[in-house]
Amino acid sequence: MFFDDYPLFATTSKTASSTSRLNLRHLAMIEANKDILDGARVLDLASHDGRWSFAALKAGAAHVTGVEARQGLVEGAEKTFAEYGVDKGAYDFVHGDLFTVLLEQDFDVDVVLCLGFMYHTLRYPELLHAITNTTPMHCVIDTKIIQTDEPTVLLRTNDTRAQSAAAKDDTSHGSTVIAGWPSLPAVHMLLHTYGMDLEDQFDWPGLLAGNQDLLGSVRDYHTERRVTLRYRRRGDAGA
Repeated sequence: MFFDDYPLFATTSKTASSTSRLNLRHLAMIEANKDILDGARVLDLASHDGRWSFAALKAGAAHVTGVEARQGLVEGAEKTFAEYGVDKGAYDFVHGDLFTVLLEQDFDVDVVLCLGFMYHTLRYPELLHAITNTTPMHCVIDTKIIQTDEPTVLLRTNDTRAQSAAAKDDTSHGSTVIAGWPSLPAVHMLLHTYGMDLEDQFDWPGLLAGNQDLLGSVRDYHTERRVTLRYRRRGDAGA
């Protein structure tokens, strides 16, 4: 599978870096979206160690820009890309607070990847407004959710000192930042409000059915506490 061929990504992060989990998430987030990634200009939000930026390029993306708040992860991504001989003209990594970067820089892209970020923030209007301003045709979201039929957000706190948590930003208090875990109806409502409608939800239960040996690394998807979603811009919503 994909990350078996690129083992450095099992060592460049302390966050969800088991090869089994990476491979299964690759199937859901990248392989299932090859049709929209092929030839696309891609913006990878909270790009971490560059794993999904790299995978998007290997899926045929024309160019990927990753935005990441932690300098060490940006430097690590650039080093890994160099190790694997990725054309330097095919990618950029921008170090900085995600919201500041999206406010200050102009991006014109075809696909936005928002993978593992929505449950680390409560700044949803800013996030969705910024995504809309990049005029993508598609947005792929992977997020933890709470299980309710109501459009609800559960407040959480993140310790910004942890690599797997939200990064420190202007809204932090010391090392703590308020975040939210949305319900699936809340995610749909947010995206719809900003001009995007659900096009596909990856069938995690179907992938994992009958594969008990796979469950250990992706139990959150198996129990539907985490989902992978693909949205498409609605009509002239990006105008």
